[in-house]
Amino acid sequence: MPNNTNILVRNARDQDIPAVVEIEAEAFAPYGTAEKPETFQLRLTAFPDGFIILVADNEIAAYGCSEKWLSEREPGLDENPVITHQLDGRILCITSMAVKTKYRGRGYGLRILDKFLEIAHRERCQKIVLATSHAQGLFLKRGFKTIQNRMERGVSLDIMSLDLEYHGNQS
Repeated sequence: MPNNTNILVRNARDQDIPAVVEIEAEAFAPYGTAEKPETFQLRLTAFPDGFIILVADNEIAAYGCSEKWLSEREPGLDENPVITHQLDGRILCITSMAVKTKYRGRGYGLRILDKFLEIAHRERCQKIVLATSHAQGLFLKRGFKTIQNRMERGVSLDIMSLDLEYHGNQS
């Protein structure tokens, strides 16, 4: 495939959820960490500005979703974002992120991650946290550090974080 692929990064819509669930299953079912379809619908409802889609050649190629927290903690699978997302939160948690297999190796994961960095700055977050079973290298490229390791559903997860430059109530 040529490198001049048409790329669009945008906010997710209700009709994107089936494609997101398909990418989620492809990426995480082998690890036993694929989340429930209803969790993604709740994430879109709770924090639509934190749920993004990358479209390549008119197909959803990647997605990422997030929520904001008031205090730092470890992310868990299938948490209800209607309860955990806090509008005034200053910690952005990347709750899920994946690239469709046929689009991997093209830098799309970094594009989604860079969009999360933009969102975190726009939302005046002081930190980004996430849990990952196998994408540590991607996050290390943007300065994330592993702060802890834990097991969930029999899978080893690295909890990673990135402190951001923004501090205070600047307008």
